[in-house]
Amino acid sequence: MSEKRVMRKLKKLAARISAKIESVRDEMDDLEIEFELIQQHINKLESMAKSPTNAVDEITVTIEDDEDDLDIENSSAVGVPKKF
Repeated sequence: MSEKRVMRKLKKLAARISAKIESVRDEMDDLEIEFELIQQHINKLESMAKSPTNAVDEITVTIEDDEDDLDIENSSAVGVPKKF
């Protein structure tokens, strides 16, 4: 392979890796926020359990599911309904 071709392939690979790293960083930020919220709820419930005179409020936790994300890089990941 020529050096130019190798360099192009390496740059393309580096760009893909960089994009994946950014995606993982975003996911980690979201997980950290969710983790902090869960810890706050746990602490609140523990403090309520220690003082039985307080009425227990309803706590709602919403977990978002990212099923709408599509694998754009892999164009062969097209959903085909089964015939059975």
